[in-house]
Amino acid sequence: MNVIAQSLGDPIWQIGGGIILLATLVLLLAVRSPEIHLSPWRQWLWTRVTGLLCFSLFLVLSAGVVLFHGANAASTVGPEATQPLAATASPRGGSSLSPTSLASPAPLPSPSPSPTPFPQLVPGPAQVLTTFCDAINRQDLKTAWGQYAQALQKERATSSPFFVRITIVHCRVDQASDTAATGYLLLKTIGPHGYTDDYERDFQFTLSVEERAWKIAQIARCLSDGCLDATTSVVP
Repeated sequence: MNVIAQSLGDPIWQIGGGIILLATLVLLLAVRSPEIHLSPWRQWLWTRVTGLLCFSLFLVLSAGVVLFHGANAASTVGPEATQPLAATASPRGGSSLSPTSLASPAPLPSPSPSPTPFPQLVPGPAQVLTTFCDAINRQDLKTAWGQYAQALQKERATSSPFFVRITIVHCRVDQASDTAATGYLLLKTIGPHGYTDDYERDFQFTLSVEERAWKIAQIARCLSDGCLDATTSVVP
């Protein structure tokens, strides 16, 4: 149900469906226009051919969007927890443990490893995200791309396809801290075909340390049931 709700709210499905609907209406009006001299039988035939073709395109678009969101939702499901092995029973119903194993002392618990300290670098994650937002708002794309990891900066030369590219036009820090590698920004974006609703949406930014500096490594779009990776489609 969540996959269907995400698909219905996807701007690609909304825009594509609107284009198909508009094209259907235009074609039907053209076929039945008195300026196009067609016999009643041919009008009947072309009306149904046009409707069937546009409906097929709509089904293909809808199936593609649903499969895309379904694949993203499936990739977020973690592996199943492993089940503990049951002890093997002896033929007489007792435990299969040998007397030697019963007599041996229990091994001492190994010391738990100390947690890795959080990297204290300047600027911290919060300052990196603030710098990114400031650069977006003043249309300084060089500084905005400079906050990305090297691997993502290399993808700048090969930008994502137009029909899935989402361009950031305004940015505001929602949650950010210099003691956490994850922050949340409120972004206004322009979708494919110039679609925009001037609405702020929540995006999760994950940072990593690269050459002794914090860099943006992943961007995820947050929905009601979680955040989906959108690193390759969301660009400054």
